[in-house]
Amino acid sequence: MLPGICEIADHAIFLDLDGTIVELVDHPDAVRVGPQTLHLLQALLSSTGEALAVISGREIGVIDRLLYPLVVPVAGVHGLQRRDARGTVYSKETSDLVPLVDVLENLLGKEPGVFIERKRGGMAVHYRLRPDLEQHCRDAVHLVMGKHPDLRLIRGKMVFELTQKGADKGDVISAFLREPPFRGRTPIFAGDDLTDEAGFSAVNALGGITIKVGASQTEARFRAESPAQLRDWLCRVAGEACQELVR
Repeated sequence: MLPGICEIADHAIFLDLDGTIVELVDHPDAVRVGPQTLHLLQALLSSTGEALAVISGREIGVIDRLLYPLVVPVAGVHGLQRRDARGTVYSKETSDLVPLVDVLENLLGKEPGVFIERKRGGMAVHYRLRPDLEQHCRDAVHLVMGKHPDLRLIRGKMVFELTQKGADKGDVISAFLREPPFRGRTPIFAGDDLTDEAGFSAVNALGGITIKVGASQTEARFRAESPAQLRDWLCRVAGEACQELVR
């Protein structure tokens, strides 16, 4: 169940990307953000006085390409990267993980339907096309991280992700809320995966609105059945600004 329509001008909105405002697809490179979703984000920016940020596991450069021509405040790689409302970019120091990715490529790269995503400070093994290889992928990931205590394992929807410790989505939401135009506003955070639970916890502690997209167990206080249902709710929250843009 989603919350009632609130006065959006007093809120700051934080949105995960894949599986939250856009549907999950078989391959991460196949994701496209349609014009109506871009219009929705523009309407939310207008309605909140620019207090909108995307909080994603993807790198900032990839998010920018997906949202082009929009440029919004953003956190990438689960918080290892962040760009504030002024455009200043903050990045956690990361180690060279290329050798570890190469090991994963040797273990899994020849498996049809398994895709290894390289990113700054981390890597992700996607097996949506090969759910039968879940255990094989899990074993490979555990082997790679076994001797690297600075890595953490994040289990997502048909994906195992290794990323360096140092930040999470709760941390970066809190960082945004200390800065204008987010400061002093009640946060809203929507996400769909285990990687979003830290964000839900942080926003719940601040008395904000948390929305889980999908059916799995969560700390979020509200739920949307699908990205389409969440987008519809966000459009209604944005009010006339959204209706004019998507018309």
